Amino acid sequence: MSNSRIYVVRASDSTCRLVRAANQAQAVRHAAKAEFTAAVATQDDLVELLPTHQVEEANVTESEAA
Repeated sequence: MSNSRIYVVRASDSTCRLVRAANQAQAVRHAAKAEFTAAVATQDDLVELLPTHQVEEANVTESEAA
C-alpha cells in the first residue's frame, strides 16, 4: 500500500490494534470485521430487541465517503 498510514484502533475496552490502511474508516472496518457481523433484521429480531434497544442511525461520514 503506497498511500497508507498506520492507524491505532482502540476498542471501548481499551484494547488497541495497529492497522495499516488507506484511511481511518478502512482501519476501523478492518478491526471491526473480526468483532461484528451485520444482517438485515428479521421480524423475530425486531420483536425481541425493540422493547430494550433503540434503532441507531448510521450516517455516512466524510472519511467513509472517500
